[in-house]
Amino acid sequence: MSETEQPTNDQKKNFTRVLLEELSSQSVLIPILAVITGLIIGAFIIILTTEEVYEAWATSPWESIKVGWSAVNNAYTALFTSAIGSPTRIINALQSGDSLEIRRAFNPFLESLVASTPYIFAGLSVALGFRSGLFNVGAEGQLFMGAIFAAFVGYSVKGLPMIIHLPLALLAGALGGAIWGFIPGWLKAKTGGHEVINTIMLNYIAFRLSEWLLSGPMKRPETFNPVSPTIEESAMLPRFFENPIRFHAGFFVALGVAWLVYWFLFRTKWGFDLRTVGANPHAARYAGMNIVWVTILAMSLSGALSGLAG
Repeated sequence: MSETEQPTNDQKKNFTRVLLEELSSQSVLIPILAVITGLIIGAFIIILTTEEVYEAWATSPWESIKVGWSAVNNAYTALFTSAIGSPTRIINALQSGDSLEIRRAFNPFLESLVASTPYIFAGLSVALGFRSGLFNVGAEGQLFMGAIFAAFVGYSVKGLPMIIHLPLALLAGALGGAIWGFIPGWLKAKTGGHEVINTIMLNYIAFRLSEWLLSGPMKRPETFNPVSPTIEESAMLPRFFENPIRFHAGFFVALGVAWLVYWFLFRTKWGFDLRTVGANPHAARYAGMNIVWVTILAMSLSGALSGLAG
């Protein structure tokens, strides 16, 4: 077939069939069904906790159903409008051509992206642990330690350009999380201590340690609140717009790290070792893989990802 020849009908049908098979696979269906199920359960909770529904029931069941539907509709409309913005406002802003109004109209969606950034890192952290057969429930504590390390580098190191200071702060955050992930990983590999129990305990240690640091050694001198000194501008993630829009480069960093995690797991020998140990540690041991090293590596990397969320 020449380069300019168009695909045949059979080829188009094969592509359509493959696409439908992918869309109907469990990896796609399960998240969709989970969201739909959550919305349905949420609707029932909204109806059952709305007093007007019971008041309308005294008039007629049909009136009660209408009131319940109205409550659900109002709640979910507010939910989606707050998350992605009002379609009417977006259209009006685009028609006006006012750049400030356009940014404000899209701000709810951009805020959702900002809020999703730490969740992306934490999700990658947990997913990496799962792939290795480990249950890292210490992402929150690792996030706290990553935030402490990154904040310290962010305010204490001065005079560096952003191209050096910002990556340094990010690496410090990853290091803080990695240290907090290394501890339960080492305990799991060397003593058999369950990572769930150890990470839960380390969460509380991280909370209290952060509280003590921000109330003492790392406390901003001019305030009574437990906050760190002001982070240097060179260590802050750059924003794409002026206030009040907070959308910054962290979202794209998270997407890049997501690709790196995929590449690491499925394109490197270390990633193969992690997945093999997670799937069958006994077979991995017979294959000559170092289970101790893999376990420590997996928990440390998982902690580093959570630290980046901080």
